[in-house]
Amino acid sequence: MKVCHTEVMKLIKELEEQKSILISKEDESCTVSFKEGEEKITNGYNYAETRQKINEIDARIRFLRSVLAKANCTVLVDKFNVTIGEALVMLAQLQNQRAHLESLARNKQLSRRITMNGVLEFTECLYSTEQAQSDAKALRQTIAELQMCIDRANLVNFVEI
Repeated sequence: MKVCHTEVMKLIKELEEQKSILISKEDESCTVSFKEGEEKITNGYNYAETRQKINEIDARIRFLRSVLAKANCTVLVDKFNVTIGEALVMLAQLQNQRAHLESLARNKQLSRRITMNGVLEFTECLYSTEQAQSDAKALRQTIAELQMCIDRANLVNFVEI
């Protein structure tokens, strides 16, 4: 069956949710309490069966993740001429750069304070805070464009599962 990358990601998310529910149910039903002299009432929990179901889900998740990883190494992202995998790394790098530039942009170009002994002390940024603001804005636009190109690549490229 051919599906787009986004569908594979949604399948993985659904399988992870199924596994989480299975584990929660197991936590609730893997023990029973009963009083002395009472008959123990079983609730249908089966350790081996639960392990098997979890292992099957894990195997399916591994398969889907490997298919997606292979596609991420070969499918190019428009406008950026990098693979999806590279684009994801680039996205993280750009977001870190943006955060740093926004931090630099929050500084005052020139500030002053009076020291404890009454001397006026100035602090001046050795860069233009306006340029840092402008660069951060440009990075936000690049990040948004890259995210949309990644999303588009994930929607229009198909893999066999």
